[in-house]
Amino acid sequence: MAVGVVLVAAGRGRRFGKPKQFESVAGRPLYQWPLRVLERHPAVAAVVVVTPVERTAGVRRAVARAGFRKVAAVVPGGAERLDSVRAGLRALPPSVDVVLVHDAARALVDAGVVTRVIAGARRSGAALAAWPVPDTVKESSARGGRFWVRRTVPRTGLWLAQTPQGFRRALSRTLFETAGPLTDDVQALERAGRPVELVLGSARNFKVTVREDIALCRALLKKP
Repeated sequence: MAVGVVLVAAGRGRRFGKPKQFESVAGRPLYQWPLRVLERHPAVAAVVVVTPVERTAGVRRAVARAGFRKVAAVVPGGAERLDSVRAGLRALPPSVDVVLVHDAARALVDAGVVTRVIAGARRSGAALAAWPVPDTVKESSARGGRFWVRRTVPRTGLWLAQTPQGFRRALSRTLFETAGPLTDDVQALERAGRPVELVLGSARNFKVTVREDIALCRALLKKP
C-alpha cells in the first residue's frame, strides 16, 4: 500500500499571533522540520503541503530550493481544517492507498511515530498517534465569574490525540467529502462507526500553539 501524507500548514495562528508554521526555528521554517522526517521515511511515497492561499507560491519555491523530492504538490487550503484536508486529499497521486494527515505545527514528530501510524492504518483501516493523559484531570463548573472543581475525572483510558492520523484512502472518498466540522481527522470515521486504532505517539510530538512552545521546540532541536 503506497503511503501519501497531507501536511496541513494552512492555519492562521490566531493564538500565536501569526501563522506559526512559517516561524524560523533552527535555521528553517517550522513546517520544514516534519517535512524532513516525512521526506526521509522509506514508506512515504508522496507529500502534499497545504498552505494559506497567499503563501502557496512562496512555499512551492522554498520546498524546491530545499530539495524536497517527495513533495507532489503545494496547494491552498480553505477556511476550516476540513477544507484544507480535502484539498490535500484531492492533490495526492492516484497510486496512494494509505493517507496520513499531519499538522505542520507538530514539528518534532519522529520516524517511529510515523511508522506506527502507517502500520495501524494498514492493519485496522484507520489509526492515530496519541499519548496517555499524564496529569490528574479536573472537570470544572463556572460560578461567579470563576471556575470551580466539579469532580476529578479518572484518567484511565484517556489519551491526547496527536498527528499523524492515518486511514485507507478508500474510506476518505465518501466520509471526508460529506463530513461536518471536525476537531481532528479521524472523527469522520468515528461518527460512521468505523474502528480507529490508537498507537503510541511521543511526548515530544506536541503542537506549537503559543510563543513559549517555539522556545521549547528550539531547545529540543539542539538535543538528540
